[in-house]
Amino acid sequence: MSSYRPRHLTPPPTAPEAAGTSRRSLLRGGVLGAAALGTGTAALGVPAAQAAGIYGQDVSGWQGEVDWSAQAALGSRFAYVKATEGRSYRSPAFDHQYRGAGNAGLARGGYHFARPDSGGPEEQLEFFLNNGGGWSSDGITLPGMVDFEAYSGLPIDYGLSQQEMREWIIGFSNGYREQTGRRPVIYTNLHWWNDVVGDWTPVNSPLFLAAYRSDRPTTLPGRWWGWELWQYSDSGPFAGDSNLWYGGESDFERFVGEVDYGAAGI
Repeated sequence: MSSYRPRHLTPPPTAPEAAGTSRRSLLRGGVLGAAALGTGTAALGVPAAQAAGIYGQDVSGWQGEVDWSAQAALGSRFAYVKATEGRSYRSPAFDHQYRGAGNAGLARGGYHFARPDSGGPEEQLEFFLNNGGGWSSDGITLPGMVDFEAYSGLPIDYGLSQQEMREWIIGFSNGYREQTGRRPVIYTNLHWWNDVVGDWTPVNSPLFLAAYRSDRPTTLPGRWWGWELWQYSDSGPFAGDSNLWYGGESDFERFVGEVDYGAAGI
């Protein structure tokens, strides 16, 4: 077992700042921002003070055909691609987006938009795994990500109690671990998680935090101590949403390729 200690197992910050998170809408598209015309970290839409890290993006059917060579040229190194939602929706763009990202040299993985109102975690997990959500230790496949956030027109909690929501998350996470060897990445934002799930964090689960702000977020949902991935913009520079991996090359390689990543507990 590696001695590597993932970011989500590090001590909490001693002086958390005020949060500035934003929910993203399922129906929102993404566009390539004007900043993409530049070069270097300034072109990635963030101040130099937070520029260290590895940049990437996430996309869905709303982005359609993506010029992945252009994304790579802008500096994107990884992509999460929407694969499924609920128990029956499969993104028609998944195959060509996933394949295109890989062909351009990006690490890529699938993500599932959780719909706890429309089926149990086991059913949705099987659907996700059968439609692009798996993981392998090939060094280019990201562990699957599951997206927890509000859905337009539905109650913010999907009609579940706090305990029921926690059990739903546990069921999905445990099942993914059993079938792939990895825990899924959890995508969420501060407000949704704290309002719906509360002061709790699933075991060994890397945090993918949505927080549209100019400096790195330090106020975190639940009991997470740190984030691995930060979604910092929904308006460029990359197609879809623009993201940052917190660390360097060796950390990123472990995240992508190690079967025991984060297995020691949280």
